[in-house]
Amino acid sequence: MQEIRYELTKTPKKKPAPGDPLPFGTIFTDHMFVMDYKVGKGWYNPRIVPRKSLELDPAAIVLHYAQESFEGLKAYRTADGSVQLFRPDR
Repeated sequence: MQEIRYELTKTPKKKPAPGDPLPFGTIFTDHMFVMDYKVGKGWYNPRIVPRKSLELDPAAIVLHYAQESFEGLKAYRTADGSVQLFRPDR
């Protein structure tokens, strides 16, 4: 098992008081877990770091057609102008 390194934030956010409401999606941790991956080596270099924006390659499949977060109906217009749905049962 690899040792997890950590770096604490120098600017922690104010924490809610015990008993305060915690609305979903509005309060986040000051830190995040990150780990590197390389083909042939696998996962390595685990660490906890101050929360920051994620780096994402513009060619990442998640950005194309929302394939990673929502697989909705696909509609196609045919030569005669009608619309057909692809796999509407899923």
